[in-house]
Amino acid sequence: MYEQHYESIFRYARARVSSQALAEDLTSEVFCKAVAGLPRYRPLRPSTLPWLYTIASHQVADHYRRARPGFDLLVAEQIADPNPNPADLVASRDLVNRVWLASEALPPAQRRAVWLRYGEELELTEIAARMGRSVGAVKLLVHRGLRGVRAGLGSDQEGAPVSVSNSNALAQGAAPNGLSGIGSALAA
Repeated sequence: MYEQHYESIFRYARARVSSQALAEDLTSEVFCKAVAGLPRYRPLRPSTLPWLYTIASHQVADHYRRARPGFDLLVAEQIADPNPNPADLVASRDLVNRVWLASEALPPAQRRAVWLRYGEELELTEIAARMGRSVGAVKLLVHRGLRGVRAGLGSDQEGAPVSVSNSNALAQGAAPNGLSGIGSALAA
């Protein structure tokens, strides 16, 4: 069997690996496995060549599988996930809902000033022009509106004050409807 099929198996291995020495090693492993598996071999064809090709293909695949660089799980733990933490997203959405519920208690002018400043992200001069007020009056409306929202929020469900980190989650894009700055404004 070895003398009859060595060249065919060697050519098969050599066509799939980078060096002649490696192809020779794989070919010898194929025949060692074939000799070890002879008691289990059931001849379905007159030649053993298809069986040897099967063993050779498994040997080549095993070689590349062993040569593939492994991935160290300790390194994987240290790679930062670019996506936001789901728990932080839920907390920030909850905070956004609580902010807008608290803003419903504000007088309409304060609510509109806060919305234009943080929802529409307009400059104070643009808000003043839209509302027909002076820039100083708009600053005062926004300030009082934020103070009213803070008072309406009071503390979160666990009894702790609304934290800057929860508010910063809003500022980092977790807030819907373009409310990117209200979190940092509430933290101030």
